[in-house]
Amino acid sequence: MNSKEHNTIPQSMRPLLWGLRLDELNIRDDKDDIIVGVVNGGKIADWKWFRSVYEDGTIKSVLEKRLESELYPESRNLAKIFLGSIHSVPKDRFLKR
Repeated sequence: MNSKEHNTIPQSMRPLLWGLRLDELNIRDDKDDIIVGVVNGGKIADWKWFRSVYEDGTIKSVLEKRLESELYPESRNLAKIFLGSIHSVPKDRFLKR
């Protein structure tokens, strides 16, 4: 995390994190959910905020651990533009039905 660590998320990001208890949100502990939420639905201001809080390597690491289905294809492509290559999740990570 950068030295510019913030204690609270911007008001504009609250809808992106609707499934979390915002009064108990911890930017360090909940970084995976925050990053995925912003990548999937954040606006440019949200991207600027989370890139000021988390290092690009941290963001890439979080995204590389997620299942392919957790990110919209367009969102994954945008993240690749901003962050460079994001490795694809191995196909054996998908659940078989």
